[in-house]
Amino acid sequence: MTRWIIKKEFSKLPKLNNPILIEGLPGVGNVGKIAVDFLIDSLNPRVLYRIYSHAFPHSVFLTENNQIELPSVKLYYSKRKKRDFLFLAGDVQPVSERASYEFCEKILDFAQELGCKEIITLGGIGLPDEVKSPTVFGATTDAETMRKYKKFRGVKFTAHERVEAIVGASGLLLGLAQLRNLNGISLLTETYAHQLHFGFKEAKTVLGELKKILELETLDLSEFEKEVISYEQEKVKLEQETKLLKKLKTQLGETAPDTKYIG
Repeated sequence: MTRWIIKKEFSKLPKLNNPILIEGLPGVGNVGKIAVDFLIDSLNPRVLYRIYSHAFPHSVFLTENNQIELPSVKLYYSKRKKRDFLFLAGDVQPVSERASYEFCEKILDFAQELGCKEIITLGGIGLPDEVKSPTVFGATTDAETMRKYKKFRGVKFTAHERVEAIVGASGLLLGLAQLRNLNGISLLTETYAHQLHFGFKEAKTVLGELKKILELETLDLSEFEKEVISYEQEKVKLEQETKLLKKLKTQLGETAPDTKYIG
């Protein structure tokens, strides 16, 4: 049995108004993580639970102050005028299939205890090349939920033509939610399936849809646009440096040292 370490950040559970859970954990292009992290930075939700586990990768992070930090996942809440939000965000996902099921069941337990009946998960559809204009695809738990979301013209309901399965929390949360009579949608955005690619542009696309779906009229995406531009500029610079290094290595007969490594 997997060991889960749950840290409560409250003395009493908050009373929430018809909360909707939005999940954005690491995945293909980190599209969901980038998008939900931006929502958390913008809306300043409060932490409810910090989740640690032996099912997470066997490593720790080093902070800017050279302090050690265990990988974790956090569940947040944000009280709004029309309906409240729950955000699931973090550094990692469980590394085994069994642990992934256990993890999603725990999250659904927490969500239902808070009165949650609807879920939105975010993920990426990995493509072999970079995408200039990424498309957001939708996959729902049931026909009624699909009809509800079809009014958002930026979401295409032809995901089955691109993928056969949704791996990890983005899929399992919804699959297990069905067994509890909860409904929801997975928003899957096209992205470049490269381990070093960060889908800022793709996250901006899905954030545009979430802004409409969640009725976040005051959400300012201009700050996020700056991050997209900065990332694109850094990426171009890195590509130029990589090409120059390859050219130099060729000229020197492959004797130039490789400066790209992970310790």
